Amino acid sequence: MPPAPLRSSVFSKRTFCQKKDSPSTDITSRTVNFKTPEEWDRFLVEKSLKPDVIRDLITGFSSSGQHAAAIGLIEASIRAGQVQPWMHEVLALSMELDKRPKAQIERVMLSGVDVGANDPASLAFLANYFSRLGRPERALSLLDQAVRQDPTRVELYLLATKIAMANKAWETILWSAPGLAQYAWGADREEMLKLAEAATIEASTAFRQKGETATAEMLTRQFEQSKACDLSVKVEWNGAGDVDLLVDEPGGSTCSHETPRTPAGGLLSRDGFGPRQENCQEEYVCPFAFDGEYRIRIRHVQGDIVGKRVAVTITRRKGQTDADETTRTIILGKDDQELRVLMRGGRRQVAAPVPDASSRKATRPTTSGNVVLSELRGHLPDARNWPPLAQVGPNAGGGGGVGVGVALQAPQVTSIAEGVSMAALAVVSGDRRYVRLTLQPNFTAIRDVLQFSTASGPIGR
Repeated sequence: MPPAPLRSSVFSKRTFCQKKDSPSTDITSRTVNFKTPEEWDRFLVEKSLKPDVIRDLITGFSSSGQHAAAIGLIEASIRAGQVQPWMHEVLALSMELDKRPKAQIERVMLSGVDVGANDPASLAFLANYFSRLGRPERALSLLDQAVRQDPTRVELYLLATKIAMANKAWETILWSAPGLAQYAWGADREEMLKLAEAATIEASTAFRQKGETATAEMLTRQFEQSKACDLSVKVEWNGAGDVDLLVDEPGGSTCSHETPRTPAGGLLSRDGFGPRQENCQEEYVCPFAFDGEYRIRIRHVQGDIVGKRVAVTITRRKGQTDADETTRTIILGKDDQELRVLMRGGRRQVAAPVPDASSRKATRPTTSGNVVLSELRGHLPDARNWPPLAQVGPNAGGGGGVGVGVALQAPQVTSIAEGVSMAALAVVSGDRRYVRLTLQPNFTAIRDVLQFSTASGPIGR
């Protein structure tokens, strides 16, 4: 009987020691609230908080409306070198909710560009944000920087044109309106042209009123040149089938649905399929083309084509005084049907920039503050739902369970496939006679492994 109280006493000491060695267990957004930067700096130094604890604290501050506390903790973390990718965005949102000066918010957003990705998608996100803050000049400067990195992105010209028209920034229209007319070759081209033309007219009128007639004439001339197209090929058909258009260009490149944009300036602006008539067309455009021979290949992919015929319209120098248009009817067969077009007087002298496909991926979510904070809230699972996967004991789990207050290890296991895999997508034709397969191989490799210990934290190896 005497050993029982002694065992209880030893266990109580062990529990007390574990609680004393875990200072962050009682740190919540309700118990922490400092006023000065020095207090926040001292708090981080004394507690040695991990990044996940800091994230939970900031989430709690923002959820309860303590925006000043969220700002103080984020700024202290940045000063201490504990910068996380989302901090500058949440800091700017918290400052906006706390009614901080716009100049201060602007500095935070620009610092986010220096720390994070400096790609066109991130710059466009910041430009939209600055426009909403009432800083159109800063937004247009960022869009100009993004266009220099990737001059083929239509959304950059569209956003710049809208911001410039709303704020009468006519200098921006000098490059945004011609760029919109030059690169917007999708299904909404007519709408884009109307916007670009309206911006050109307004800017030209404003330049003439200021006495800058030469600038107005230059803008009008550039806009008309941007609307022109050296070479375009349009294929139309009737029926439920699918036809592919491929164009072999003088520089050795091939424009197709697999490579819709080429260094020769070619763009597959439409890739259609049956049975809806408005979708039964494919179009290749090359606004600024190289001189030389273009080989046009028409491929019958699958399905029924009415009369097994397609109409091919070839237009050279569209929008210019010596425009030439030819329409031919081509009978489809098992092999590709070919046409050859000789282009003379092309306006391209150097290869066009072709953006990397990875740069098109959004690297920053364009969401509001509430959505960002809700995403942060869901980063970590609730500890109450963790399964008891490990025990504390000398035999790595064979020593029996321990009571409340003792640190446990509950790893979250995630399986990561390494090697080669393939995903397949099958599309059945309307008449249920053909199946079109899209195969996507994936090559996965684990490049880095983090080894974690309670003494040193994560260590890469």
